Amino acid sequence: MFNKKYLWGIVALGLILGLLVSCNKATPPPTPQPLRTWLLVRAPDGPLPLNKPISVKSRTEDAIGVSHVELYAVQLPTGESNVLLNSEAAPFAQTSFTASQTFIPTQKGHYVIKVVGYNKQGQSVESEYIGFDVE
Repeated sequence: MFNKKYLWGIVALGLILGLLVSCNKATPPPTPQPLRTWLLVRAPDGPLPLNKPISVKSRTEDAIGVSHVELYAVQLPTGESNVLLNSEAAPFAQTSFTASQTFIPTQKGHYVIKVVGYNKQGQSVESEYIGFDVE
Protein backbone atom coordinates (compact mmCIF):
# COMPACT_ATOMS: atom_id res chain seq x y z
CA MET A 1 0.00 0.00 0.00
CA PHE A 2 0.95 3.59 -0.60
CA ASN A 3 2.25 5.82 2.11
CA LYS A 4 -0.39 8.44 3.09
CA LYS A 5 2.15 11.27 2.84
CA TYR A 6 3.07 10.13 -0.68
CA LEU A 7 -0.60 10.04 -1.73
CA TRP A 8 -1.31 13.51 -0.29
CA GLY A 9 1.81 14.82 -2.03
CA ILE A 10 0.49 13.61 -5.40
CA VAL A 11 -2.95 15.15 -4.73
CA ALA A 12 -1.36 18.46 -3.66
CA LEU A 13 0.90 18.47 -6.75
CA GLY A 14 -2.11 17.83 -9.00
CA LEU A 15 -4.02 20.72 -7.41
CA ILE A 16 -1.05 23.08 -7.76
CA LEU A 17 -0.54 22.14 -11.42
CA GLY A 18 -4.24 22.61 -12.11
CA LEU A 19 -4.16 26.07 -10.55
CA LEU A 20 -1.05 27.04 -12.51
CA VAL A 21 -2.54 25.92 -15.82
CA SER A 22 -5.83 27.72 -15.19
CA CYS A 23 -4.10 30.95 -14.09
CA ASN A 24 -1.71 31.00 -17.03
CA LYS A 25 -4.34 30.85 -19.73
CA ALA A 26 -3.40 33.70 -22.01
CA THR A 27 -6.05 36.07 -23.17
CA PRO A 28 -6.18 35.91 -26.95
CA PRO A 29 -4.80 39.04 -28.59
CA PRO A 30 -7.37 41.47 -29.91
CA THR A 31 -8.42 40.88 -33.49
CA PRO A 32 -6.55 43.36 -35.67
CA GLN A 33 -8.72 45.89 -37.45
CA PRO A 34 -9.11 45.09 -41.13
CA LEU A 35 -7.68 47.27 -43.86
CA ARG A 36 -10.02 50.23 -44.54
CA THR A 37 -9.85 53.08 -47.05
CA TRP A 38 -12.33 55.90 -47.55
CA LEU A 39 -12.53 59.27 -49.26
CA LEU A 40 -12.61 62.39 -47.08
CA VAL A 41 -14.18 64.44 -49.87
CA ARG A 42 -17.60 64.33 -51.46
CA ALA A 43 -18.78 64.92 -54.99
CA PRO A 44 -18.89 68.64 -55.81
CA ASP A 45 -22.24 70.39 -56.15
CA GLY A 46 -21.39 71.70 -59.62
CA PRO A 47 -18.86 71.26 -62.41
CA LEU A 48 -15.18 71.80 -61.71
CA PRO A 49 -12.92 74.03 -63.88
CA LEU A 50 -10.74 72.59 -66.63
CA ASN A 51 -6.93 72.58 -66.12
CA LYS A 52 -7.17 73.42 -62.41
CA PRO A 53 -5.70 71.11 -59.74
CA ILE A 54 -8.14 68.92 -57.84
CA SER A 55 -7.11 67.74 -54.38
CA VAL A 56 -8.47 64.37 -53.25
CA LYS A 57 -8.10 63.54 -49.55
CA SER A 58 -8.50 60.02 -48.23
CA ARG A 59 -7.71 57.95 -45.16
CA THR A 60 -6.38 54.41 -44.93
CA GLU A 61 -6.09 52.39 -41.71
CA ASP A 62 -4.66 48.96 -41.01
CA ALA A 63 -3.25 47.33 -37.86
CA ILE A 64 -0.39 45.81 -39.87
CA GLY A 65 0.68 49.19 -41.24
CA VAL A 66 -0.18 51.30 -44.27
CA SER A 67 2.15 51.14 -47.26
CA HIS A 68 0.67 53.58 -49.78
CA VAL A 69 -2.48 54.97 -51.41
CA GLU A 70 -3.22 55.17 -55.13
CA LEU A 71 -5.68 57.55 -56.81
CA TYR A 72 -7.43 56.14 -59.88
CA ALA A 73 -9.70 57.50 -62.56
CA VAL A 74 -12.31 54.78 -62.81
CA GLN A 75 -13.71 56.61 -65.81
CA LEU A 76 -12.27 59.43 -67.93
CA PRO A 77 -14.06 61.50 -70.59
CA THR A 78 -11.86 59.78 -73.20
CA GLY A 79 -13.44 56.42 -72.33
CA GLU A 80 -10.30 55.15 -70.60
CA SER A 81 -10.83 53.34 -67.30
CA ASN A 82 -8.79 52.48 -64.22
CA VAL A 83 -6.02 54.97 -64.98
CA LEU A 84 -3.52 55.56 -62.16
CA LEU A 85 -3.44 59.31 -61.49
CA ASN A 86 -1.26 59.49 -58.37
CA SER A 87 0.45 57.28 -55.80
CA GLU A 88 1.55 58.42 -52.36
CA ALA A 89 3.65 56.36 -49.95
CA ALA A 90 3.12 56.56 -46.21
CA PRO A 91 6.11 58.58 -44.95
CA PHE A 92 6.90 56.23 -42.03
CA ALA A 93 5.65 53.03 -40.40
CA GLN A 94 2.10 53.96 -39.43
CA THR A 95 -1.25 52.26 -38.99
CA SER A 96 -3.25 55.29 -40.16
CA PHE A 97 -2.43 57.49 -43.14
CA THR A 98 -4.24 60.52 -44.53
CA ALA A 99 -3.28 61.15 -48.16
CA SER A 100 -3.77 64.36 -50.10
CA GLN A 101 -3.39 63.61 -53.80
CA THR A 102 -3.71 66.06 -56.66
CA PHE A 103 -4.50 65.67 -60.33
CA ILE A 104 -5.38 68.11 -63.12
CA PRO A 105 -8.32 67.30 -65.42
CA THR A 106 -7.25 68.20 -68.96
CA GLN A 107 -10.47 67.35 -70.80
CA LYS A 108 -14.07 68.41 -70.37
CA GLY A 109 -16.51 65.70 -69.45
CA HIS A 110 -17.46 63.26 -66.73
CA TYR A 111 -14.86 61.82 -64.33
CA VAL A 112 -15.23 59.03 -61.76
CA ILE A 113 -12.45 58.52 -59.20
CA LYS A 114 -11.55 56.18 -56.34
CA VAL A 115 -8.58 55.56 -54.04
CA VAL A 116 -7.00 52.21 -53.24
CA GLY A 117 -5.16 51.75 -49.94
CA TYR A 118 -2.45 49.13 -49.44
CA ASN A 119 -1.03 47.62 -46.25
CA LYS A 120 2.54 46.42 -45.66
CA GLN A 121 1.57 42.89 -46.74
CA GLY A 122 0.38 44.08 -50.15
CA GLN A 123 -3.32 43.65 -49.44
CA SER A 124 -5.54 46.37 -50.86
CA VAL A 125 -9.02 47.79 -50.49
CA GLU A 126 -10.74 50.46 -52.53
CA SER A 127 -12.93 53.36 -51.50
CA GLU A 128 -16.34 54.27 -52.77
CA TYR A 129 -16.47 56.11 -56.14
CA ILE A 130 -17.09 59.82 -56.66
CA GLY A 131 -18.27 61.23 -59.97
CA PHE A 132 -18.12 64.85 -61.17
CA ASP A 133 -18.14 66.94 -64.32
CA VAL A 134 -15.40 69.23 -65.62
CA GLU A 135 -16.20 72.23 -67.84
